[in-house]
This record gives sequence, C-alpha cells and structure tokens, in this order.
Amino acid sequence: MLTTTRMGYLITFLVGAGLLILSLSKFSKAISLIQSGHRVMAVVDRLEKEKSKKGYTYRPIFKYHTVNGQEIMHSYMFAASPPDWEVGEKTTVVYSPSNPENPVVLTYFGAFGWAVIWLAVAIPLLIVGGGYFVAQLYLKTYAL
Repeated sequence: MLTTTRMGYLITFLVGAGLLILSLSKFSKAISLIQSGHRVMAVVDRLEKEKSKKGYTYRPIFKYHTVNGQEIMHSYMFAASPPDWEVGEKTTVVYSPSNPENPVVLTYFGAFGWAVIWLAVAIPLLIVGGGYFVAQLYLKTYAL
C-alpha cells in the first residue's frame, strides 16, 4: 500500500520519466531532420511586434525558398525583447521535403529548444522522485 507521501514521489518520478521520454523523442526527431533534411539560407523578413505583460516582444519572420523554388514564410517559435534577430539577418534552416512549412532554424534553441526545456524540467523531477525511493532502500539497511 502506498502512503500519500510515497504516492506523491511516485507521481513526481513518473512525470519526470514521461518528460524525459518526450525530450529524447524531440532530440531524436531534430537530429534526424538535421541529418536528412534540405538546408537552405533564410533571411529575417520582418519582426512581428507582440504585446506582452512587460511591454512588447519581437518575433522574427523568416523567408526562404525551397529547393523547388517555393517561397516560405516561417514564424520563429520564440519572441524576445530586445529582439534576438535583426531584419536582413541570415541563417540556415533545414526542412523536410514533405513538410517545407515547418523548418528547423539551425541555432541551439531553434533546433533543440523544446527538448532542452522538457529535459530541464524532467531531471529535477527524476532526482526528487527517484531519489526518495533510492534513499528509502539505502536507509532501510540502517534501520533498527
């Protein structure tokens, strides 16, 4: 029978394990796309100004052409204030031929952003949740 405390640590561990699996899946998909996708040069066409709690943030809109000549406009996943990108700035994007509208911008967060975020949440949950059960096993050996 699980006590409320043990149940809480078990849930913490299971959520952490789920987020770890999600993170590894995102890493794997990003690496696979980077290795097998089409790479093209993209340019920041404009910055979209968005209202936020503390003022405004700026989201870059990238423009690029597929190897077939199709023009694509892509809204970056992250907005920032001050802007991380400038209009006219160039970068490499990689896209799947079957889904050219959903590229990966070849930057650290462009390629691995969500995977890193999920991993950063998963690790403490695994340490806290799993550490409880490891500690229980270890401390049992010293119990009277």
